[in-house]
Amino acid sequence: MKKQDIFRDVKQMLDEKSIEIEKQDDTRPWGGFYVIREENAPEFIQEFFPEQNAEDILSSGKLSPKILLVEPGKKLSWQYHHRR
Repeated sequence: MKKQDIFRDVKQMLDEKSIEIEKQDDTRPWGGFYVIREENAPEFIQEFFPEQNAEDILSSGKLSPKILLVEPGKKLSWQYHHRR
């Protein structure tokens, strides 16, 4: 399956679940990602982490949910954020 087909299918799945995309990047050498709108974090948590309590997660502050799409055999770089 081609990269653009996978991105299209993921976007369609998110649209069907009414989870809005804030940003998309499919230009990374390892694949790409979708950034989910912060307002849709509760729906994102319920859909992808149903065993978690959304209120507990959201009470810790701003949440920037992402879906990473990594091509087979590719690697991600190590990243960290000072504010977390």
